[in-house]
Amino acid sequence: MTAVIAVAGDLVEDVVVWAENDIAHGTDTRSRIFRVRGGSAANVAAAIASQGGRTRLLTRVGADGTGDRLIAELERDGVPTRAQRGGATGTIVILVDHLGERTMLPDRAASREVEPFDPDWLDGVAWLHLPLYGFETEPESAVFLRLCSEASRRGIPVSVDTSSAGLITWLGAARIHGILDAIAPRFVFANADEAELLGLDVVGPPANRVVVVKHGASPVSIRTSNDTVRVPVPEIPDVVDTTGAGDHFAAGFLVAHARGADLAAAARAGIAAAAAVLGRPGAQPEP
Repeated sequence: MTAVIAVAGDLVEDVVVWAENDIAHGTDTRSRIFRVRGGSAANVAAAIASQGGRTRLLTRVGADGTGDRLIAELERDGVPTRAQRGGATGTIVILVDHLGERTMLPDRAASREVEPFDPDWLDGVAWLHLPLYGFETEPESAVFLRLCSEASRRGIPVSVDTSSAGLITWLGAARIHGILDAIAPRFVFANADEAELLGLDVVGPPANRVVVVKHGASPVSIRTSNDTVRVPVPEIPDVVDTTGAGDHFAAGFLVAHARGADLAAAARAGIAAAAAVLGRPGAQPEP
């Protein structure tokens, strides 16, 4: 039976705004607006399920109708969800320009109020993945570090996505490296901007850690303590929205790895998974 890949972190509502032209500050810009399920952790879990993997989401969401709906949607899409409830469900406004690049305005709300997870929520889990967003504040960071410690005690390997260049700038590279050293993740996923801020493309990772860096249309680099492998990215037409592409890449990579793929094959699976969402609003693939 396929291993359960648990994902811990945010479940929110995304309000995705596709601007038809350059945003005209101080006046109107013609747009299309979509409301979709979001949150990096929820995106990864849903993508794992869409690829036939077994998953579980550990999260906190508002005690409101939006939270009810988001959990119901995840369960419908094959993601068993263990959710704390309280406060208001978070919202992220995502402005997508006519070239497909996005700017995010997050209000994480209940996600920031996460409390220690029930250790039993890790029962039967073979892998734990965490976006770095969950370490934004000290109270959250303590919760997720405690979860990682419990995973380590159980022999569950961990992976981390560095999530956001803006988040890295807010927290500082030194603090991020301290978090990574405390977690000792097997895989670290980053895009080119995040990797540059953290020096991941300059200094080799410690033993037993693999750093996977996405460079847009350029090859993905897979770096170990003694080698770097580059995996080409096929041309992808009709890129209109990059929201969630990194989440789907991580999901595709982890599912392939769980099925025994080597690192290069896992990266190719991640690239294919990411490509599936580049023509749609938000992070959800074609049903």
